[in-house]
Amino acid sequence: MSRTLRTAALTLAALPATLAIAGCQPDTDSEPTYREAAAADDDFRLRSDVEAALPARAEAFTADPDDNDARWAYADILFKLGNMWEADDVIAPLANPSSSNVDDLHLAARLAYVLGDYARAEPLYRRMMELTEAGSEAHDDATRGLALTFYQTNRFADAQELPAPEDSEGASSLITFMQAFEGEPYGIEWATGERIAHLPMTNDITVPGALPIVDLEVNGQTVSLILDTGGDRLYLDKGIYESLGLNTLTHRQARYAYTGGETVEEPLGVAESVTMGDVTLTNVPVVGATWKEIGQTSDGVLTTQLLKQFLSTMDYDNSRITLRERTPESLAQVMATLGDMPPPVQAPFYMTTTHLMFAKGSLNGHEGINYFLDSGLAMSMPMIVVDETVELLGLETNAIEGTNYYWTSIESHGLNGLTSGATQALGNVFVEDNFFWQAGFMADALMSHQYLWPLGSWTIDFDNMTYYFPAQESEG
Repeated sequence: MSRTLRTAALTLAALPATLAIAGCQPDTDSEPTYREAAAADDDFRLRSDVEAALPARAEAFTADPDDNDARWAYADILFKLGNMWEADDVIAPLANPSSSNVDDLHLAARLAYVLGDYARAEPLYRRMMELTEAGSEAHDDATRGLALTFYQTNRFADAQELPAPEDSEGASSLITFMQAFEGEPYGIEWATGERIAHLPMTNDITVPGALPIVDLEVNGQTVSLILDTGGDRLYLDKGIYESLGLNTLTHRQARYAYTGGETVEEPLGVAESVTMGDVTLTNVPVVGATWKEIGQTSDGVLTTQLLKQFLSTMDYDNSRITLRERTPESLAQVMATLGDMPPPVQAPFYMTTTHLMFAKGSLNGHEGINYFLDSGLAMSMPMIVVDETVELLGLETNAIEGTNYYWTSIESHGLNGLTSGATQALGNVFVEDNFFWQAGFMADALMSHQYLWPLGSWTIDFDNMTYYFPAQESEG
């Protein structure tokens, strides 16, 4: 569910763009190669621009791996391409808490964060804060990174050490929320020793434009929520939020698809309990959403942070969501259900801001595409493309009468190992002027429910930062 979409027809939600981890410019004049690389980045517009610059940086690094400038520049371009695992390997020798180079620390910290290695990201961000002046861009980047690290590890109390925010948007509202939060978030209470919970999908998920709907209980009240991995915290319609008398800790300003890109004010509160079948979460962060009053029919959204507390399987074939304890034993159970002949498809993913998950794939035969996996696109089309990707691939666009959108024909698309054939994609949808570069790497396209459900099931493993899908029958 991407908050960046414009139309109410797309039931999507997320956090403000200001939570994106911004790039860091050099803070001294002693590293001209860094400055030259940063200046060259201004010329990077399309994926083809970055791909064209890659060989020279790779060659410089290979020629002299001991040249720290060449190493950083190579890791930096790999990051921009979304090749996070390779970039992390390249920057590793420069990535340590005793480093005195802010650029090295920032790139290494961002890579550790997006790859879910929060134990490594934290000391790098702390060192970056030590080396930079309060109020500087680099110091603010480090503060945001540390706040997000605390958020992902459910260490809200540690946010007390962070500087007091000056505004109500983005990382500032997140810090304010965590600083006001009492106790530990997302306590887990299982009803049975099996430690497995099932949430039946109550609607026909195969209908074009449909999203899975599940029933759960918030503070004992039954609510029906759509499943949407493009959202962050639990979203509840403001009317329900108010009727439950939830404790509001702060407010924030945000824009969403379903608000038509208009800014709305949202209360950020806490639910005492959220019961999902045989498991109950306690002390759960909640967003009060402007929802039903503008036409949404569900009671809210089941989002990434709730799924992240578990080893979560969207079992489309059996019309249910299965939640398991995050343990190696649970993962072995999942793998057993997928079988090994042929083996299931494993797709590594990375995650930026609070919840935006990306995995690699191809589009019209172009490899290395960064797909934003957002299961909450309520459309018959399986994906959204950005204008930069349309230009890259030379796609023909067709205006959709009465809207600002266009559609385009796609020959092939999909994650690595899960390529599908011809389809259509929607365009001119994202609210931001530069969604493509918003996170510092290229966001080429969004993949959603209409792509995912025919795959049979989708398991999200946040411990190993990997998706698991059943093996697919080969085409032809």
